[in-house]
Amino acid sequence: MNIKNSESGDIEQILVLYAKAIEFQKSKKSNHWYFFDQELLEVEINEHRHWKIIENEEMACVFSVTFHDELIWGERDKNPSIYLHRIVTDPEYMGRGYVRHIVDWARIYSIANGIQFIRLDTFGGNDKLNQYYEECGFVFCGFREFSSNENAPPHYLDGPLSLFEIKVEN
Repeated sequence: MNIKNSESGDIEQILVLYAKAIEFQKSKKSNHWYFFDQELLEVEINEHRHWKIIENEEMACVFSVTFHDELIWGERDKNPSIYLHRIVTDPEYMGRGYVRHIVDWARIYSIANGIQFIRLDTFGGNDKLNQYYEECGFVFCGFREFSSNENAPPHYLDGPLSLFEIKVEN
């Protein structure tokens, strides 16, 4: 297993993984993402903020990072943080604990770059996923709800987000 930056040649495969994730979310009758902006994906790749996990020479999982997320975290965004977004595992590779590997990677990255927190958010109603994040070391920090007059992605309006963080210890 290897975590490395996604490349522009990966875009088509990443979009397929995102589409599979949306179908999976719909099958669970839970909140789901609506679509993914290819231009945003291209920016993340060009800025070296999109990552892939390679196993058996195949793309098994992808995720992106950002270093500010004021829309979701508000005042807490002032703390140096790495935010994990859109973690998607290919269904053929589910159950292999990739989030734990991503957390280990993010912890090493954070220590090397003076980052205090590893943070992520997910749909509030997905109890199984929320519990899994806690098993991976995240602490539940509460919910974030959006009103229709806020400039937020459409899926954020479908219900509260669960917020999670890990305080990075040297």
